[in-house]
Amino acid sequence: MKLKDLYKILGVRRKALDIEVTDLTRDSREIKEGSVFVALKGTKVNGLDFAKKAQDSGAVAIVCENDNEPTGTQLEGVTIPILPLPKNLTLGQFCSRFYDNPSSKLGLIGITGTNGKSTITQLIAQWISVAVGSKCAVLGTLGYGFLPNLHKSANTTLDAVSLQKTLNELLKEGARYAALEVSSIGVCEGRVDGCKFISGGFTNLTRDHLDYHKTMENYADAKQMFLKMVPDTTLAINADNEQGLKYYENFPKSVVYSCKEDFMSSTASLVATKYVWIKSVNYKPHSIALEVDSTFGNGKCEINLLGGFNVENFACALTVLLAMGFSLEKLLRTASLLKPIKGRMECFIKEGKPHMVVDYAHTPDGVEQVLKGVKAHHQNGEVWCVLGCGGDRDKGKRPIMAIKGSVFADHAIFTSDNPRTEDPQAILDDMAAGVHEANNVTLIVDRQQAIEYAFNHAKPQDCIVIAGKGHEDYQIFKDKTIHFSDREIACSLLGVDCD
Repeated sequence: MKLKDLYKILGVRRKALDIEVTDLTRDSREIKEGSVFVALKGTKVNGLDFAKKAQDSGAVAIVCENDNEPTGTQLEGVTIPILPLPKNLTLGQFCSRFYDNPSSKLGLIGITGTNGKSTITQLIAQWISVAVGSKCAVLGTLGYGFLPNLHKSANTTLDAVSLQKTLNELLKEGARYAALEVSSIGVCEGRVDGCKFISGGFTNLTRDHLDYHKTMENYADAKQMFLKMVPDTTLAINADNEQGLKYYENFPKSVVYSCKEDFMSSTASLVATKYVWIKSVNYKPHSIALEVDSTFGNGKCEINLLGGFNVENFACALTVLLAMGFSLEKLLRTASLLKPIKGRMECFIKEGKPHMVVDYAHTPDGVEQVLKGVKAHHQNGEVWCVLGCGGDRDKGKRPIMAIKGSVFADHAIFTSDNPRTEDPQAILDDMAAGVHEANNVTLIVDRQQAIEYAFNHAKPQDCIVIAGKGHEDYQIFKDKTIHFSDREIACSLLGVDCD
């Protein structure tokens, strides 16, 4: 792209030098010769403060929001053009146009909901690969790229600049599809603006992110903003979730999915023109056998996943792919090739030792579903749960999380998650307030000691669930961030390899 092309996108009517423009970046440290620096105004830092540094590093232009007028100090020594976004063009739309609309050149699939996004997007990516041999990238909490080699991501949904840049790079690397986790915060902040989705799915809506959205209604509205970006006919909606049924009223051409035994006698089945129903479920020690009934056909399969919520995740992934036109017969035939997701109901096993399951569950509903799921696979033993709550986050869910841990596990050990700027003991006290009459709760501030306590007290037939951090390999404190991996500790205690 030339500088004059950039002007055209922004509607700038002035003569531009014949200068090559290479890329966009919002980080002044990543600027190279030919970059356009996107100077955003944050709560603490204004990107325009780095205008001179951007110029000195090789930037050929600066783009800023139309309400971010540069000051005299910020303009000092800056000779490259500073270009405001026009009011009718969002940052995401601009970035998409800069990279020649990469999402329109591959099949972009978006998954939203409180729980399940990471698992569903990775199941979709795996499935497309094994079922039809096409390259499908993933972008989400666990990173972005092609499985299993993902690059780390700072957010569930990349910022608008990084998202379009990454989609463009994945396209060049041969991606025919991409499965994207779409967070509610990402939607509100315009990160997916400019994206063209060919398909999408809604999983569930339970309490989370209320420190940002304030109310569940706002949270639900944010999800619906994304659903409106997906064609009705290729949208999968969970009919077992109350909010899902409300969404279906607004998207009646979508495909509903259900894992409930009584689905065929429900109102949802009567109004749905297209559906996928998990008709029967048989939990085995390390797998789940399923029977599927749908408007796309019927069949059976066995998946190497654990827990009832993973049945729902599987159902969502299956429904999305069926709505896109993939063959049910081929999808069920290849379902056994799907692998568990890193840090998502990931089971570590050694003969004669308790099973250890690492999961990312960090919401009340997520904790309940994980513990119920583990119990279904371990009916002859007890379930232990090591659980914490993050600091500087929604305090209202702490006693609720504690109740879920105490009620759905035989033994609950409350410990630190990522305390951040808060006192770890104060967070545990908030949790303990919800279960002051429970007799199955132990409080241990140090997370490693809490995991070791559960392991040393559990019997070989028991299962220990380490919830909250999943794939994370760090722990954040007020004054430091340390290396910490639930997966590594579980493997070390069992004496098994941790890949």
